[in-house]
Amino acid sequence: MKKYFLILMAFLSLHIANSCSERELVLFPPTEDPIDEIKTEQQLQQLLNSAYLGISSASALGTEVTVFGEILGDKIFNAGGGSYLETYNMNYSAYQNQFGFYGTMYGVILNANLVLNNTTVNPNENVNRIKAEAHILRAYAYYILVSYYSPSPTSGVNQEYGVPLVLGNYDVNLKEPRASVAQIYNQIISDLNAGIAAAPAEPDTKVLLGKDAGKLLLSRVYLTRRASGDAQLALNLANELIASAPAGAFKPVTGAPVVNTAYVNYFAGMSDSVAEGQPETIWELDINTETLNATGIGSNVSLPCFFSKQDSRRCLLANQTFYNSIASTDVRKGLFSNTAPAVPTGSNAWWISKYPRLTERGNYKRNIKVLRYSEAYLNRIEALHLTGQDPQALAELNAFSASRKGMVYTGANILNDILEERSKELFGEGQRFLDLKRYNLPIVKPSNCAMNCDVQPGSKLYVLPITQGSINNNPNLTQYPGYL
Repeated sequence: MKKYFLILMAFLSLHIANSCSERELVLFPPTEDPIDEIKTEQQLQQLLNSAYLGISSASALGTEVTVFGEILGDKIFNAGGGSYLETYNMNYSAYQNQFGFYGTMYGVILNANLVLNNTTVNPNENVNRIKAEAHILRAYAYYILVSYYSPSPTSGVNQEYGVPLVLGNYDVNLKEPRASVAQIYNQIISDLNAGIAAAPAEPDTKVLLGKDAGKLLLSRVYLTRRASGDAQLALNLANELIASAPAGAFKPVTGAPVVNTAYVNYFAGMSDSVAEGQPETIWELDINTETLNATGIGSNVSLPCFFSKQDSRRCLLANQTFYNSIASTDVRKGLFSNTAPAVPTGSNAWWISKYPRLTERGNYKRNIKVLRYSEAYLNRIEALHLTGQDPQALAELNAFSASRKGMVYTGANILNDILEERSKELFGEGQRFLDLKRYNLPIVKPSNCAMNCDVQPGSKLYVLPITQGSINNNPNLTQYPGYL
């Protein structure tokens, strides 16, 4: 299989390195050329590529955002390594923290804005495609920001604490205040609808965003916002995704469970040809020698670095309670091990092999799966529950579990059953914390925890603090209540 390479332009990748800066809303332009000199499709594509590289970087979906979605939840823990231990303990503040994706996301947004606000390049099919992908990328960036730096839209608290809404081009004097949570979700939905309308139904490669990527993300957004009518909209989108899922996706087909080796090798196999560009995948991050130079992913910071048992920096493992919740026959249990090497003494934990360090192209060069068709089935089940169709939701939940040779659910607490099945399918992929947060559920870590082991809804810890440097640089940017 020929691997697709995003075009790399040095002058466009420079700003990605600002992800660890405290100047998080001081947005630097990607080129010294004036904005009004963006006059060609090639320049628009280069700006789009820079947005892709930003959201794929180590301080975004390439590592940090994905890791946070797990270690802030209740299934995966830090075994004591220095990497993100402070975050796992929820021992963060405006003055002391381990996160830098706030600035990275606004870098993505800046590049998307430059594409979307351009009126110099005449519209055509390719320009429309570029702008559609920019809409989806901007929506994804805002979704990440509001998911971590704002309260849940259904929490009923502090809804004025969204994130700054920046839709214009670069302005050195930009000092935007927080928008409301509702305003941010409205913008995300608007962008996703615009992207879905013009994006290709079948992108040339899985490292590009298309209609199905926009639909899956939008269904997730509706399930998070849950305003009147949102559950039905999420159900409609899930149905469309299921109808378009290609042969070879891990569909829940009665009497034909997913083959164990196919499922495990899709994540953990040595061969990139059976792990990348697969029918199950809707969108994956482009990881290769060229993109690593821009994204910062490698031996010091990467998902394999922290998850792979073969890496010297390994520190993220599944707790025993989560492992025991998965049936012994479940194909997904093949992605766990506790030997070679042994897990840390006394941890009663399990290595997770979704992110192998070494594959046939070398170390740290496996594409990272972000959006999969399996989530569409889970989103449909959740939407069925939210629209009052619990018997059908339970039937489809058990059909999905059966396709993995998993357990049978009773439906006594169907929402919990749905979220548990989501955790078994999507563990390690950055969604558990967000699932708990969007339903305003407690975060109870059953073991391997030293502090903040039982966090109740309403706690400030569900929302990350803005760094004090950013507050100092922008007098209009207010800190989330409870942080000094």
